[in-house]
Amino acid sequence: MSALQIVGVHGIRQGSAATTAGLSDSWQTTLDAALSADPGSGISAVVTVPSYQTVFPRTPTRFVRLGGQEAGALSDDAPIDEEEEAFILRALAAYAPSAAEDDSPESGLTLGEGPLTPRIVRRIQAVDRQMGKGVTGRILWLVREAHAYLRNEETAAAVRAAVAGALAATGARFVVAHSLGSVVFYDMLRRGEATEVTTLVTCGSPLGWLAGRKGIHTEDEPLAVPTGVEWTNLHAAKDFVTGCAGLSRFAAGVTDIEVNNGAFPFCHDVHRYLDKPALASVMAKARTA
Repeated sequence: MSALQIVGVHGIRQGSAATTAGLSDSWQTTLDAALSADPGSGISAVVTVPSYQTVFPRTPTRFVRLGGQEAGALSDDAPIDEEEEAFILRALAAYAPSAAEDDSPESGLTLGEGPLTPRIVRRIQAVDRQMGKGVTGRILWLVREAHAYLRNEETAAAVRAAVAGALAATGARFVVAHSLGSVVFYDMLRRGEATEVTTLVTCGSPLGWLAGRKGIHTEDEPLAVPTGVEWTNLHAAKDFVTGCAGLSRFAAGVTDIEVNNGAFPFCHDVHRYLDKPALASVMAKARTA
């Protein structure tokens, strides 16, 4: 039996040196190890992960500092305009909707200098109080790069073209999309740009954000993929990017599977998702379909 062809859609912060060959080899190693744990399945797979780092702009997100009082601080950045500020505030509010911002005069003064507006800093502090110190600084990576994708159509089209090229070259009908990659591929499905795909696995997806669906979905409707696409969503209980929850409360026809990826900050790591038996089971089902 021939190997199952898979296209992977990666998330942010891969680095400019992360080529298609490098990403593909990295994902392949993890998938091979996971499949070898059940040799009786007889499944083999080849994964291709097209890198879109060359077409995605070098957003200041790449310079986010982590840890301590500087979590969430940005350097070498253009100012945040009103439209992006509104996007960030809505996205952060989705992680802790009941958290109250600190409106005292002293609030927002502890993260150091940078382009973050006082309202964003107050929201970071509010979410950190609810979710844990430093969590919001990591979420901000994704929020800002998701905004860059959704706002810049030329960039978004180039990212989608890289994924479409891999699908055409491999003939893959199975896609694994991690993190921001799930936003990219959902966008492709909604645009009718991946009609050959029949199986989608999202991992660590931020599609549950109300703000994150801006531009790719009507916000008062449930998320949905085209008829004929089987959608499975893997989410880890402590994955801060997903809001520590699945997508079924937002989406129609998705099968949520909770997995254990360990504790912060490793719970969002793509390899912690790729090595799970749940993914191997979806692969086995697709192989025999």
